[in-house]
Amino acid sequence: MKRFLIYFFITLVIPFLIAFGVLYFFEGEEREMASAIEHEENNFFKIGDEEGEVIRELITTMAHNNPAVLAFKKSKLESLGARLRHKVNTFEFLVFVFSNQDLADDMKLLKESSIKYKRFVEGLSQKMLKEYERDDFYLRVEHFAKHLELDYKELSLILNSCLETGKAGDKGAFMPLIDYLIASKAQ
Repeated sequence: MKRFLIYFFITLVIPFLIAFGVLYFFEGEEREMASAIEHEENNFFKIGDEEGEVIRELITTMAHNNPAVLAFKKSKLESLGARLRHKVNTFEFLVFVFSNQDLADDMKLLKESSIKYKRFVEGLSQKMLKEYERDDFYLRVEHFAKHLELDYKELSLILNSCLETGKAGDKGAFMPLIDYLIASKAQ
C-alpha cells in the first residue's frame, strides 16, 4: 500500500503541482493588444523588465528542480504565473525565452523531464489556439520568425500542423513547435 501511495504521488500528484504555476499563466485570458498598434516589428514582443524576470524565474525554477521539489514550490509558481496573466501574451513569452540563451538552454533541460515538459506544452497549446483566432496571427508569426531568426516557411509549416492537431483536440499539439524552437535556439 505504501508503494502504491508513493507511486500515485509521483506519477499523478506531483506532475499536476509542477505545471500548475506555469499553467496558471497559460489558462488566463491574454491581454489584448490595441487594434490601433501599427504592425511594425518593434511594436511586437515588448515586455517589461519585471515580467522578464518573472518569466526567467518560472523557467529556471521548472528546469532546475525535480518534480518532488517543485511540489513544494507550488504557491511560488502560482504567484509568478498570476503576475504574468493579462500582461504577457504567448508570442511575447516565447520570444523572451528563446531570445535568451540561458533560458533556451533551460527549456532543453525542461524537455528532459517528460512530465514537466508535457504539462508545459499542454498549457501552451491552449493559448496558441487562442492566438490563432486573432486577425493578425500570421503577421505576428512572421515577426516572431524574424525576431528569433527562424525560417518563416519552415516555422509556418510546423505551426500549421500543430494548429490542425490542436483544433482536433490534441492537448500536446504544439510540442513540435517547442521542439523546433529548442532545436533551433538551445545549445
